[in-house]
Amino acid sequence: MGYAHLPAYLKFPEKVQLTAVCDIREESAKTYAQKAKLSAIYTDFEKMLKDEDLDAVDICTIHDQHKHNVIVAAEAGKHVLLEKPMATTMQDCRDMVRATEKSGINFLVAQTLRYLPTSQAVLHLIQNQELGVIHAARGDSILKQSLILPHDHWMFDGKRAGGGVLITLSIHIIDLLRYFLGDVKKVFGTCKTTNSLFINGAEDLVSATLEFNNGAIGNIFSSFSTSRTPWNIKYMIYGEDGTLYSNPPTNEQIGGQLGEISISSRSQDREGKTTSKGSFITLEPPYNELFGKNPFVNEILHFVDLCQNDNSPISSGKDNLNTMKIIFGIYKSSEINKPINLDGM
Repeated sequence: MGYAHLPAYLKFPEKVQLTAVCDIREESAKTYAQKAKLSAIYTDFEKMLKDEDLDAVDICTIHDQHKHNVIVAAEAGKHVLLEKPMATTMQDCRDMVRATEKSGINFLVAQTLRYLPTSQAVLHLIQNQELGVIHAARGDSILKQSLILPHDHWMFDGKRAGGGVLITLSIHIIDLLRYFLGDVKKVFGTCKTTNSLFINGAEDLVSATLEFNNGAIGNIFSSFSTSRTPWNIKYMIYGEDGTLYSNPPTNEQIGGQLGEISISSRSQDREGKTTSKGSFITLEPPYNELFGKNPFVNEILHFVDLCQNDNSPISSGKDNLNTMKIIFGIYKSSEINKPINLDGM
């Protein structure tokens, strides 16, 4: 993920400057440093925090290292941008938020889909009642991980990743639906491992039902072992007055997960743009300096603005606790085969 973040630093040096790079693999650190035009290279995170004059850190490490990295950075007084998922246990997530709040630093979790211009446009429509009362939502996350990563990669290991497809991929769409519709109060899920490449409890197949506080029902389907699919990441939202859904991305759309949004609603009917029989139009998102086409650039520029101006965060660590409750609630539900009320998580 570090390479996905790099364009922001290269394109906007007047806003944010990379000072140093750290990787436990020195060769990887050297390669990244060369591309980023850096000379300060470290293999020891705590030494980098001590030796370099840093304002913030951008953490893109293995999931089971997140807690340590964030708490050490917070104790050093550094603002933190952390790649998702937040951590591999719910208690670790709480400990991280507690440490960052105690230090008074900004803690942002990089829930990238929130930073798509289309996501901001959808949020605006929902807040302005374009779809009316929301009744249901669906999110799919489908990918064949074995075609992308070496078969001994840590993402196949449930101990290192914290789980499998749910915590690594589905968390994107679950967080986005929560961003749109609000918090979830109850979950029921089934997690299965169908591919022997996934070890230590990592699941590659998930089906889950979410009950939102506002009464809406959500359905989540996830697979890490399916290659023949018409889309990878997709969501649909059904309201009393309208429906919208995401399309697969084109080759030109940066971020590689969601494409254009199609919408049909009563207000669009009145303007003669759609009909109740199922015709849809493409939603045109607004673009500005902080919300261009690249969501990774958008989140980093937002993080910089947050650190400099103390504005409201789009995806704070504290807010992300409620996304992580959904993830760990689904795991618990699958384990005991019962619905889980998230108040107790």
